[in-house]
Order: sequence, then structure tokens, then C-alpha cells
Amino acid sequence: MGDMQQGGADGDGSSEHGVFSILIIEDNPGDRRLAEIALRTGAEDTGASCKVHMAATLEEGLWLLQDSQEDALHAILLDLGLPDATGFEGLRTLKSLCPDIPVVILTGQNEASVAVSALQHGAADYLEKDEIRPRSLWRTIGYALERKKFEAELVTLAATDPLTMVKNRRALLEALPSIMDNSCRAELYCAVLILDIDNFKQINDLHGHGAGDELLVAIAAQISGAVRQTDLVGRLGGDEFAVIATNLKTPEGAVEIAEKISRAIDSLPDVNGRPIEISSSIGIALFPSGAEGGDELLTHADLAMYKAKREGGSSICLYDECLHRKLHRRLLLKRAMRKDIATPGFYLDYQPIVDCKTHRIVSAEGLARWKQQDGKVVMPGEFIPIAEENGWIADLGMQMVEDACEFVSRSQMTGVPIVPISINVSPIQCKDNGFPGEFTKAIESRGWTPALFNIEITESTFMQNLDSARRGLEALMNVGIGIHIDDFGTGYSSLSLLRDLPLKHLKLDRSFVSRMVDDLGTRRIMEAISDLAHKLEFKTVAEGVETEEQVELLTEIGIDYLQGFYFSPPISAARLCEELIMGRALRSGYKAEEAADDDYVPGPLPRVVGR
Repeated sequence: MGDMQQGGADGDGSSEHGVFSILIIEDNPGDRRLAEIALRTGAEDTGASCKVHMAATLEEGLWLLQDSQEDALHAILLDLGLPDATGFEGLRTLKSLCPDIPVVILTGQNEASVAVSALQHGAADYLEKDEIRPRSLWRTIGYALERKKFEAELVTLAATDPLTMVKNRRALLEALPSIMDNSCRAELYCAVLILDIDNFKQINDLHGHGAGDELLVAIAAQISGAVRQTDLVGRLGGDEFAVIATNLKTPEGAVEIAEKISRAIDSLPDVNGRPIEISSSIGIALFPSGAEGGDELLTHADLAMYKAKREGGSSICLYDECLHRKLHRRLLLKRAMRKDIATPGFYLDYQPIVDCKTHRIVSAEGLARWKQQDGKVVMPGEFIPIAEENGWIADLGMQMVEDACEFVSRSQMTGVPIVPISINVSPIQCKDNGFPGEFTKAIESRGWTPALFNIEITESTFMQNLDSARRGLEALMNVGIGIHIDDFGTGYSSLSLLRDLPLKHLKLDRSFVSRMVDDLGTRRIMEAISDLAHKLEFKTVAEGVETEEQVELLTEIGIDYLQGFYFSPPISAARLCEELIMGRALRSGYKAEEAADDDYVPGPLPRVVGR
């Protein structure tokens, strides 16, 4: 095997105890012996000791490298002119096999270009053989070790979130592909869990950003303590964290980890003495499950997390293909909406509102629709959130106002009896100080009295800024526009709203109407709301009326107006004109299947510019 020796003081091979283990790969026995003596002497001069392993060829060095597991090497001295590895061939081989061990090149060549090439090929340093002295050689080894330590610290910092000291987004994304590959080979599952802290912004606003940072550090510690050693914990940014769970035998294992994390976060009693109540929303994406890469798996977990938040927070949601289909459709709708937003593709259908006693049409609610270029009609539950998120809702809302004004104008020109039109208004529009003026201008520019128009707003619209909402509504009501509270009884129902806001009508939500026949308690609530509204001089409207029995009970209770499929589904402007011209009582009752052409689905949807 050639000339191999090991020398040095006894020790465990750990640099922490002042004992270093160095491998010399040099084919010249004299140079090899000189380097060994210089290493030992240099180490002793600094109070350390040095174990020296020596090999005459690259092959011997590699064999010794593999055999030195219990006595881990700290550095390698490598000759560039070995019998079995000339030039930088040996250096490349060593760096590929042991990239974390610094290699110092020994050479008899006195050329700057050689030194530069050595460093470019991964050498930690370069030393000419005639410069081998105890102090210079030991100093070179010391510098190489310190540089390697510093490089390792930089790598750690580059992969670590500086606040919480868990992994950062980049490190998680880099780790995911190999974890997914390992799962495939082992026929096990892995999972990405993304969690968001519920109402974290409120905590920041209430306690300050310093307390928010302290909370994030505490949460990172709780998550790290709740997962297994093989799992990776990282912070994606803000108050979003992620966990990569590995080696899962079943999908349920991911849910169990999520539940442990959720309990750990919930159990945080305080942050640096400040009492605090927090919870988290967690989304889970499993692999294998259809995702083709780490980015897509992360996106799936993100979608599941947002679904958990929409369910009210403090929830755990598992990604499924349904979410993926919804995302794909949402992206397609967004692209199409960007093109169609300024076209006549957006319009209003109208659902008649009838008098409770005569069943004749007294008004109608305008409901936004979007007819795409392929003729398909999209309902507002899909396109209104997209309009709000992308800043299109104000323009879209005013388009619907203009459409309602045009309907009234066409009705007057053709001799159709005119009834008031109610328009659903987005909370975003209500916050716009210019909206009342724009609405009024659109009406008055056509010579119509504002009393022909009402706006419908849900209770939740007022809760963020009651004073601002009151001012906007008063500006509308002062010119004669009616204010209707929609879905009354399902949101933040507060008697102070009835006292403080300039209201005209209360619309009782369809959930009350659907339960009142079989639930005596619901019926009594309806009676109480009706009595209270009348004492406050409000009119009441019951929506979602679908059966004759409901009609009879609502009439008995004293509800003023009725709206629902029993009388009519949402219909086109032309069809509404026909009904108004005929002036008949709507009593026959429509069935849901008869409304198929109107593409209307009963049930609560977001009330913005249409339902």
C-alpha cells in the first residue's frame, strides 16, 4: 500500500480539545516527512496537538479518508504531482467526495497562475514546498479551517430566517425536491404544512411590532417543539410558517402533526409577560398527490391554508383537487374579466319584489351578471371577489348603476310602469367618499328622481367604520335614495344600527324564511323583528320565499314585501317589463327548474353589486 504513517498525541480527534487530524497526500517521502514534522511542531507551538495521516498516492489517500470515520479529518495537504493524479485531478476528486474538508495545495511550482487555478478549483489555500515551515504551515492550516468555518456560517445564515432562526423560504424550496424523491423511493408520504397566525395584524397594532416579533420567535419555538426531528420548520415571511413533514406512513400523519402544532400555538399563554390569545389556520398538501414539483406542492398547501382562514380561522384544511379546479377557474376568470370589464358583458337581471297582500310587483332588485364572449353566464359569487381584489369593483359597481338607470329610462320611453330598483353596493364603494355624488349624478343626469332607486348593504359593511358609513348613507338618503339593510339577522345584528343609521327597509335573510315553517323559535324571532321594524317606521322584506306555506305565515306575521322563487326567479329586463305591463299578481309560483335559463342558484352569495 506504500508509505503510510500516523503520528501525533493521543486524543479524540476533536478540534474542540485542541487535537487536529490532518491527511498528507504526497508521493515524495522527504517532503511528506518534512510536512509531518512541520505540522506537529506548529501545533505544539500553539498548545495544540496534531494527528498526521500520510499517503503516497491519491488512491491511498481516498482509502484512508474512508477509513477515518472515527477520527474525522480537519484538513488535507495535497501534492499536485501524484503518480495517479496529475494537475487538479486529485483536487476535483477530493472536493467531490468530501466538500466540507478544506484542501491545501502543496506544489514545487512557483507560479501565480497555479495558485489562482488551485483556488478556482476549490482549494482552501496554496503553499510552495520550499515555504514549508512549522509556523507558516500551521498558520495556513489555521486560515483554511477558519475560512471553512466562516463559509459554513454564511451557508447557515443564507438558509436561516434572521428573526426566528428557523429555515427561510429559499432553504425550504431547495430541500423539497430531494425530500419528494426520497418519499417516492421509500413509498412513503411527505407533506407541506403552511400555517398563518389568525389576526396577527391586530396583535401588532395593539401591542406594537416589537411584541409582534417576540410572538413570532415564540411561535417558531412552539412549532419546532411540536414536530419530529426529521421534519423541517421554516418561516415563509410575515406571520406565515411552513413545515415539511417527512417519512409519513399515512396521510393522517400530516393531520396529526398539524393538530399538535395547532395545540402548541394555542397554548402560548403570554409573550414576555403580555397575556395573549392566538390561533392558527393550517393548510396541508400531501405528496404524492398530483403535484409535480416543490413550488406546486407549496401552492397547494397555500390554497388549503386560505380555505382554512375563510372557514373562520383556527382550522386545518387538507388540499384536494376541488381547490385546484377552483384556482384554475379563478385564474381564467380573472384573465377574461380584465378584457371584459369595460364591455356590456356585465348587466343586471331583476328579481321582482311583491306586495305581501296583493302579490303585485312593487319594486325589483338588480342582480349583477356577466355574460362571457362564449355566451356562458357567470354568477357574482365568482366574479365579485375577483373585482374587489383587483381594484375593479368601483368601475363595475358604477356600470351596474348605469344599467339600472338605463332600464328605468327605457321603461319610461316605452310606457312601462316604473318601479323602484334596488342595487347591491360593495363595502368598498361605501368607503369611497365620492360614491354618493357619482350615484346621484348618474340618476339626475337622466332627469329621474333619486326616490326611484335604493341601495342594499349588508350589516357587516358598517362594522369597520360606523361613522364613515353613516355619513355616506346620510348623503344618499338626503337626496331621496332609499337604504336597505340586506340579510338582516345573520351578521352583526345590532339594535344600535336600527337607531343610528338612516334606514328605510330591513330585508330578512332567506335562512329565517326557510326555517320558520318548522321552527317555532325562528317564527317568533321573525315576528319580533317585524314588530320592531314597524315601530321604527321601517318596511320589511322577506327574501328566499319559495312555498305557499311560507307566504301565508309571512303575511300573518305582517311582513310588508316578499321576494323569492315562489313569485319569480331573477329575470331579464325585457321579461320584467312584460310583467309590469301586464300588472298581474304573481301567484302561480315558479319552480327552481323553470329558472334554468336565468342561471340562478338559490342560496346566500356575497352581496356586492349583485347576488
